[in-house]
Amino acid sequence: MTTSKFVPVAVLPDDPEGDDSWLFSRGGQVLLVDDMTTGMRPLTTDEANQIVDHVAKPLVLGRFDDETAHWWTGQVSDDFDPFDAPFPGLVFSDLRRLMGTLDSAIWNVAGRATQITDWYRDHQFCGRCGTAMEMDVNERSMKCPEDGLVSYPRLSPAVIMLIEHPDGRALLATNVAWRGPKPMYSTLAGFVEPGESLEDCVHREVLEEVGIFVDNIRYHDSQPWPFPNSLMLGFFATYAGGDITPAPDEIADAQWFAKDDLPNIPPRASIARALIDDWLARS
Repeated sequence: MTTSKFVPVAVLPDDPEGDDSWLFSRGGQVLLVDDMTTGMRPLTTDEANQIVDHVAKPLVLGRFDDETAHWWTGQVSDDFDPFDAPFPGLVFSDLRRLMGTLDSAIWNVAGRATQITDWYRDHQFCGRCGTAMEMDVNERSMKCPEDGLVSYPRLSPAVIMLIEHPDGRALLATNVAWRGPKPMYSTLAGFVEPGESLEDCVHREVLEEVGIFVDNIRYHDSQPWPFPNSLMLGFFATYAGGDITPAPDEIADAQWFAKDDLPNIPPRASIARALIDDWLARS
């Protein structure tokens, strides 16, 4: 697994190099090579050059701090069929399904790719005057040459929290959309409103979703979450009162669970699972 740090780059290098890697995307899916020897992998520069006519403007993502090679992306045209590519193995893969399959560092780069390509696609024209936008050569932004409106990649902060009961149990809930005989139970989460602090958002979301009060809010860690453009900020909080009352349009069920009696919980690659695992590790 890659342990080096990914360094974002917005300014285009002179030219892509032979050892660069390419993660093209379309509609939230990533174009990969299904290699029978190495498994799913990004495209090489040679492979990318063979399908470049089907890709919008190449966009550089960055590089790992222990490498000189860059990672690139670009929006694949709607009419491109991987089966028509001049080399075998090309497949569009859903980013969610790749979680836990790709190296986590590469998965995060793939998440960057989908967000950057979607942003570039959606900001071709000024939202004020309709003039064609131009990419800034010095930073990751699109700028209107007429009225100066600058558009940066969208990022939506969201809190995700594990609520602990003083008796040692934790509150987990299942969403109304998670159907099936064994639905997944996870931590609560919600988007931050304009002008709202992260702590206030934790209080509000918990009260809205399950009708209880919390205190002793503690930050845990964060995770980029490209579905479509979130930054998840993880917290622990302690139950402070109220009866569990699930929001009917959002929460199908919410319960207090003991450590030795857990339901189906999220996969290890998610911040929700990191919060749960941290709670489980404490005596």
